[in-house]
Amino acid sequence: MSQRDIVVIGASAGGLQALSTIVEALPAGLRASILVVMHSSSNGQGVLPQILERISSLPAAFAVDGEVLAHARIYIAPPDLQLIVGPDRLALVHGPRENGFRPAIDPLFRTAAREHGPRVIGIVLSGALSDGTYGLSLIKHYGGVAVVQEPSDAVIPSMPQSAIRYVDVDHVLPAAEIGPLIARLTSESADEKGRTAMPRAKEPEPQDASEETEVRDMNQLYGRPSGLTCPDCGGALWEVQDGRVLRYQCHVGHQYAPENLEAGQRDAIDSALWSAVRVLEEHVELKTRMSNRAAANGMMIVSRGFAEGARDARRQAQRIRAVLFNTENGDGAKQVDSAARRAHAAAQPAPPKPAKPARTRSGARDRKKASL
Repeated sequence: MSQRDIVVIGASAGGLQALSTIVEALPAGLRASILVVMHSSSNGQGVLPQILERISSLPAAFAVDGEVLAHARIYIAPPDLQLIVGPDRLALVHGPRENGFRPAIDPLFRTAAREHGPRVIGIVLSGALSDGTYGLSLIKHYGGVAVVQEPSDAVIPSMPQSAIRYVDVDHVLPAAEIGPLIARLTSESADEKGRTAMPRAKEPEPQDASEETEVRDMNQLYGRPSGLTCPDCGGALWEVQDGRVLRYQCHVGHQYAPENLEAGQRDAIDSALWSAVRVLEEHVELKTRMSNRAAANGMMIVSRGFAEGARDARRQAQRIRAVLFNTENGDGAKQVDSAARRAHAAAQPAPPKPAKPARTRSGARDRKKASL
């Protein structure tokens, strides 16, 4: 009988506190490998190993590509690399982002589940959106144990809530109780509760460089694409229903839970709108220069045409700015519309003042006659 000796932990925003609480409670002789993914900046230096090493009885370090798994150690995914699990070794790859992250939680959970089945304990901690839900569902499917931090105990409860909503988790606990649970589960046989993995169709592993998946392969696996496009690469996305878990995947390997895809689309919209503002403001500058040059050469009609074009571009830029600055306000479209109208009015040229009537001598004589 095999032991539960592979513990995979995923955390994001607010997860450091929970992770620290867990590893601090682990015994020095733990007969298991601890593998951790915490969402991090791609250009960050990465100080998580030093933080955990100070409080844990287990040595903690960034994982090394090709490293053999050993018990009583904590392996951490380095910034900007995906951590995946092989039969007896770890691999680090600069593969596609999943749910907008590299490292992401799902690749670690997914590969551990497929390679080691009932030996795996998966743990989802504090974080936003839903990275880790799909991976935890695979851990459950292949006979592993699914553990989730109690949402009320999490700084950011979205990831735990998503996992509870879509996966039949085995344990929902505050962080302070997860460490002792790991110690107990890793001392039990993996077959103690009779878990068996059901047969599952072979799916490509997007983080494995040797598994190139072409569009026709995706069509054979998942049918026609959804009509949505990938925020990362612009390619077609396939909608994949995996039990209760829905995900979107492009053929190069980017994957998204619906919540993460929606966030990616909002980022793309925001970026596109700011780009439009920039281009319009550059257009204003160009039209203004052309207007001034035409005026200097005595071409007043041409100059006025360029000046009007500059005003139009400025109004358009100000409307988009109004939308961007008011998107998060509570009054919604009404505030955006009123702000756009104010910006439009401010950009209009001032109306010309009415001309004063010309004073003539004859007019003055007429007024004098009328007064007599």
